[in-house]
Amino acid sequence: LFPVSPGTSASGRSVGAGWRLAANSSGRSMDNFKEDMQSQLDEKLSETRAKFFSLWESCNPEGFKSRYGESLKITRDRCLEIYEEEKQMRDKVQLTKKVVAEQSTLLQTMQEDIHVANQRFQSCEQQKQELLEKIKQLKEELAKKQESISTQKQENKAKLKELNTSAEMFKKRMGLEIRRVHGEQLQFIFKNINSKDPGQLFTFLLKFNAEGNYEVVSCDPPLECMPLLQEKLKDNNNFSAFLANVRKAFTALV
Repeated sequence: LFPVSPGTSASGRSVGAGWRLAANSSGRSMDNFKEDMQSQLDEKLSETRAKFFSLWESCNPEGFKSRYGESLKITRDRCLEIYEEEKQMRDKVQLTKKVVAEQSTLLQTMQEDIHVANQRFQSCEQQKQELLEKIKQLKEELAKKQESISTQKQENKAKLKELNTSAEMFKKRMGLEIRRVHGEQLQFIFKNINSKDPGQLFTFLLKFNAEGNYEVVSCDPPLECMPLLQEKLKDNNNFSAFLANVRKAFTALV
């Protein structure tokens, strides 16, 4: 690579020989590298060619069409299966929704019925309590009325006894007669009032009212002062004086 002139020394010739040896060795290494690269390239091309031919053989028109048809049929059949499954699933979903809606409606109706029944039950319970309270009140009122009636009967008996005593006295002295008419009513009949007609009858009808007081039902002949005489009798409860005042009033009419 570097020529040596004829006048170069021995040492110079030795150095030049070394460079030439190195250059020769480097040239042989490059040749070996090129051969290796060429070999690897040929190998890769062979592999690529083999793959290409294999792919080409597998993709020839007849074989490709057949395999494509089979693949297409399999895909179509699977799509149909998926469609049918999806259709059945949609039908099931719709049916389930319908059943759920019916069950929801039924549940709501049952809840409303239960609410109404509960209200009726509470109303019945309230009515029951009210009836029990009313029965209790009626029993208490009945007991009071029975007690009042019993007391009234005792008082009436005492009054009747007094009337009978007064009647006997007035019968002897004034010609008074007492008769029981219409159940508990008493008729008082006065005679010997009219000196011109001793047999003329002067009467009044008496009863005990709900309060246990004396009450004149009728009077013949009528006496305008009878209400006033009743009020006095109610105040003083003096029946003998009442009979004497009634006789005086009848006498005043003659």
